[in-house]
Amino acid sequence: MGDETIGLYSGGNVRGFSAFAAQNVRIEGLYFDNQGPLSDAVRAGSTIQVGISALGYPFPAPTGIVDFSLRRAGDKPVVSARTGFGDFFAPFATVDAALPLAGNLDLNVGAGVEEFVYPDGADFWFVRYGGVARWRPADGVELTGFYSRYDYFDEQQTPVIFTAGAFLPKRIARNRFVGQNWADWAGHSQNFGGMAKLSRGGWRIGLGFFSSRFTIDQFGANFFANTQADGSAERQVLLGRDQVTQSYSGELLVERDFTEGPRRHRLLASARFRQVDDDLGGFAFRSLGPGMIDVADPVAEPGVAFGALTRDKIRQETGALGYGMLWQGLGEINLGVQKTRYRKEVRAPGLAPTANEDSPILWNASAALTAIDGIAIYAATTRGLEESGTAPAFAANANLTLPALRTRQVEAGVRWTLAKDVKLITGLFDVRRPYFELDTDNVFRVLGEVKHQGAEVSLTARPVAGLNVVAGAVLMRPRVTGEAVEQGRLGERPLGRVGTTLDLRIDYQPPAFDALSVDLGVNYTGDRAARIDNSLFIPERAIVDLGTRYRFKLGRSPAVLRAQIANLTNVFGWNVTGGGGFQFIPSRRFNLSLSADF
Repeated sequence: MGDETIGLYSGGNVRGFSAFAAQNVRIEGLYFDNQGPLSDAVRAGSTIQVGISALGYPFPAPTGIVDFSLRRAGDKPVVSARTGFGDFFAPFATVDAALPLAGNLDLNVGAGVEEFVYPDGADFWFVRYGGVARWRPADGVELTGFYSRYDYFDEQQTPVIFTAGAFLPKRIARNRFVGQNWADWAGHSQNFGGMAKLSRGGWRIGLGFFSSRFTIDQFGANFFANTQADGSAERQVLLGRDQVTQSYSGELLVERDFTEGPRRHRLLASARFRQVDDDLGGFAFRSLGPGMIDVADPVAEPGVAFGALTRDKIRQETGALGYGMLWQGLGEINLGVQKTRYRKEVRAPGLAPTANEDSPILWNASAALTAIDGIAIYAATTRGLEESGTAPAFAANANLTLPALRTRQVEAGVRWTLAKDVKLITGLFDVRRPYFELDTDNVFRVLGEVKHQGAEVSLTARPVAGLNVVAGAVLMRPRVTGEAVEQGRLGERPLGRVGTTLDLRIDYQPPAFDALSVDLGVNYTGDRAARIDNSLFIPERAIVDLGTRYRFKLGRSPAVLRAQIANLTNVFGWNVTGGGGFQFIPSRRFNLSLSADF
């Protein structure tokens, strides 16, 4: 909710994969091809539909689905103001208004300005604005329109470090920018669309149409290549301009419910489409000479001549039919079949056009047994055709969209309500898809198949009044298979994938003084492969966050003062990017915000 999240998974990490990159995104249940982030001015929150939470969800996906909810107005007009500073004392200020204009019409509008500071001191400013309008002309009918945009500028880029051998970069001071100021980003993210929903007499009909656009008017990436153990390296930059990704997407979803004794049946039919047009590439590469990874050494911006852009076109249409049956006191089943047609065409300068097509039949099936009081046992399997995002900036095919891939998943688990305020979910999963990574010729391509097999555990509890506990674990065994592994060019552990994740969040609000609450977060991640041949691993680490909230009144208006120290013990560690580059994690930082509703 807002800018804080709780849970094992996020849109960028669902069982080790990215639901965003796979384009498994919905807006209030309707298909949305998301190319640029939705602004907080319209977004109320999001949920991850995976595991038992995806039971009954229309046409689930192997790597999970991110479902966004948009802001709504209540019975009374509210203006919410929020200000403070985020990581590394970056200031922000936002204003949002929820306005019920009439009994059947309401409007949410918002705007804000914020500085964002990266762990190495690189920063940028952005402004965000947008609104959501909802009209209910009759019972069971709702029409929704929204517009969301943020503009970013002067976004300095944290350098990516590539070592000359199987060793981590030397430890360096954080919060100090050592890249080139002129190698930055500027552009915008814009999303808008509309939805119409009808619910009447056992029928539910949803229709959505969306536009999503992300631009990089100016592009710059900093690299330290061939980095030695003492920190000496070759400085490099990649520059570009006029990178544009534009998509249109939508879905018509029709559902029909009817009851037959203790059984409730549901029939589903869906037709969805997406159309994506990319203008990417044309980059200019420059070497800036030798340097040190921990020394700022600015140089004059070189003159460059940009190349012609590569044009990508993606067209996809999908039709789907589904059936679900809920048997009261016994359980439920859900079945779905999809026929999709996918076409991608690439026109690169100086080369003949290339194209690939796929037209698979996809399916999903799930069942849950709820006959035992307080226990639900479920099993499911899913097949999908999912996108793989874009190649990283340091690849020879930098920023180009990658082909869609067939993916599959099987899973099973138990949800157990141990007591009124104690719920335990355990599950086993096996997710498989082709494995993309940087090859020896510096091209980001399929090198084999990756499978993520493991178990997940989630516990929510309120053992005493005022104490809320959310705990979870992912115990995963990620592995790569294929010819490259058999030949020894590729290790069995996929690059950067974490096998063990433990997460604990505790919030305590003393009943005798409920204006105050304190919260603690502990996140542990196991080791991860830092080179594709598995000759180097990044060690395990644990991060502790500590925070508090104080609720009070500003005059007659409710307000909340929020303070948090992230990475309390100032742990140092490295993250590995695609291709084996390194960036360090954020140091200890203090956040403070004041929110009020007027």
